[in-house]
Amino acid sequence: MFAITRFHNFMSLYQGRYATALAKSLGTSVFAAKALDIVLSTGEISLDKLRLLLGCSRGQAVGAAFDLHEQGLAQVIKLTKTSNSEYFLAPIDAQCEAARRYRAKLERLGRDMGLSDAFEKALPALQAIFMEALSTMEANQ
Repeated sequence: MFAITRFHNFMSLYQGRYATALAKSLGTSVFAAKALDIVLSTGEISLDKLRLLLGCSRGQAVGAAFDLHEQGLAQVIKLTKTSNSEYFLAPIDAQCEAARRYRAKLERLGRDMGLSDAFEKALPALQAIFMEALSTMEANQ
């Protein structure tokens, strides 16, 4: 197996394990934990974009958003500036401290193991490879 494929498989497995651990620590579903991780990275995101990033139906994205809302971890905002009155999901910072601590611990471990510098150097090349592969796949559809 090629190194890039092994790396991609590892990252897919890592994302699944990360979401499971985050879900357990927050007492929410794995799907909602994945959504929260995305929202914490973006600050706020439309439910349509969240759906695309999660690779799910609109109903599943709405379900994750309302799960986070019920847990007090995020708020659903209706933006009326656009013609379709889009809904956005935004983290409630005061309630997301556990998720931020979890992320900080992972970052510390990465730095302590010397992984952060290696990833920082490799990330632009990896992004270019994955974007080119994605473009090729989209062009073939």
